Amino acid sequence: MHSMTADASDALTPREREVLRLLAHGLSNRQIARELVLSEKTVKAHVSGVLGKLGVADRTQAALHAVRAGLIDQES
Repeated sequence: MHSMTADASDALTPREREVLRLLAHGLSNRQIARELVLSEKTVKAHVSGVLGKLGVADRTQAALHAVRAGLIDQES
């Protein structure tokens, strides 16, 4: 089992954590941009940063990591 520990999550900025939380709840970049009052381009940059820091290939893997690492609650 490869370990995606809290260390990877600790590297995330507060904004990246927020983007990850919304991403994990199934929001699109456009929806995240509206929610956080950012441009879609900025959201894409944050998503890329999250994927890179977590060492995952896509949004789905990032969302799974967020749940497993306890970064988001599984309710709602």
